Amino acid sequence: MDAITFDGSCTPNPGGCMGLGWVVTLQNNSFSILGNDRLEKGASNNALFAEYLALKKGMLEYVKANGQGPLTVMGDSQTVIYQMRGIYPIMDDDIWNIRRDITNIIREYELDIHFRWVPRMQNKQADRLSKTKQKVRIEYPNDREFLIDVRNSPAIGKLRKKVAAMNATPFPTNAMYKRLHVSSKDILSDKDIFELREMAGKRATRMVIETFPGKCGKNKYYQAQALRWMLRGLAVDLAIKKVKFDINNKKNGNNNSSKKKGPVKAKFKRASSKRRARSSNKGAKYYLNRSQFAF
Repeated sequence: MDAITFDGSCTPNPGGCMGLGWVVTLQNNSFSILGNDRLEKGASNNALFAEYLALKKGMLEYVKANGQGPLTVMGDSQTVIYQMRGIYPIMDDDIWNIRRDITNIIREYELDIHFRWVPRMQNKQADRLSKTKQKVRIEYPNDREFLIDVRNSPAIGKLRKKVAAMNATPFPTNAMYKRLHVSSKDILSDKDIFELREMAGKRATRMVIETFPGKCGKNKYYQAQALRWMLRGLAVDLAIKKVKFDINNKKNGNNNSSKKKGPVKAKFKRASSKRRARSSNKGAKYYLNRSQFAF
């Protein structure tokens, strides 16, 4: 399922500066959409209001990213989750109005949505974003930066079409990152890191060094790969995400291959024990009561 986690803070509470944080995760994406905001001190500010604002902004970000559900919304505020599920009453007019805005989003986009309370330990990322003073920027196609127009880049044929398609997609999927590869060497393949830095410029070089810090061979390889994709016409943010995707994909591949190793006899024993377990537990399935969590 798609997921949204959210958190809000108010320092001091009430009447202080409010911090909002939200994380949107689409099932077919290789990364989460992070967002945060800060609102100046106000007499009506409080922690509960901040939680609701974070939830609303997360919902708006979700529909902007073309999320269509099913969606699970998770937060560590039991009051917000239970009020959204209709278990707790709402006595404050401001809270009631913002809850109405959220329900209108749900109805307008006909979302299959479930609200679930989680402990604070499972909501660390949204909590950290709500307390981050620096604004987290979300890159959409119109905001993206490019080192070179893909039409003037060394990318040719199908690769050029794939790069152009990714540049025009707000949130490329895992499949798009996986299909993006150079089938044969181009003029950038044999360029070393120093030549690539000179071609890309200081700003792009600084970004890849900050993303993949270190002077060892592996880090320099990642830096070079990111710069190559930028110079092929891929957007700056997507080039960095492409290298991160390849790193994670390789790690997952290594983990899967290591799990497959082992004695043949032991594998057959495990398989037979699994069959016995399935036969003994036949019919013992757990079904989630969707109406319990449904809006």
